[in-house]
Amino acid sequence: MKEDRFLRKQIQTLNRHLPKRRASLAKLLKEEKPQVTARDKTTHRFKKQELKYLAELLPKDLHKRLRLPIIIRISPQLGRGAAKISGKIERTVIEKILEKEKSEEDELVIYRPEVRIVRKKLPTTTQYAFMISTGAPT
Repeated sequence: MKEDRFLRKQIQTLNRHLPKRRASLAKLLKEEKPQVTARDKTTHRFKKQELKYLAELLPKDLHKRLRLPIIIRISPQLGRGAAKISGKIERTVIEKILEKEKSEEDELVIYRPEVRIVRKKLPTTTQYAFMISTGAPT
C-alpha cells in the first residue's frame, strides 16, 4: 500500500501542469489574453488562432460546452502508445481533426500517430494527463 501512495504522489506531481478549472471555448474567445490557471499556480495561455480554429469546427451552440484544454489521458492500462479523450464534445473535435467516423461513445481511444496530429494542430488547447490504476479504490 505504501507503493500505491508513492505512485499516486508521483502522478500528482506529473499532472501539476493541468488546470484547476477548464474554461469554455465561448469564454476564452471573448478574452483579450485567453488563459487558465494551473494547479501549480502557473498560467497556461491559449493561442487565439487555435481557439478560432476550434470555433470553426463546432456549431456555435457547442462553444459554451467545449472545455479547454482538451485533456489527452495517458495510461499504461490503455496499452503502449494509446491515449484517451473523454467527453462527447471533446471526442467530436478530435474525430473531426483526425477525419474519423463519428461515434456515439463518451470516450475515444487514439494512438501515438494520431496524438501527434492532434498536438500539432492544437498545441495550446490540448494537454497530457498521466493516469494509473493501482487496483486500490480511490
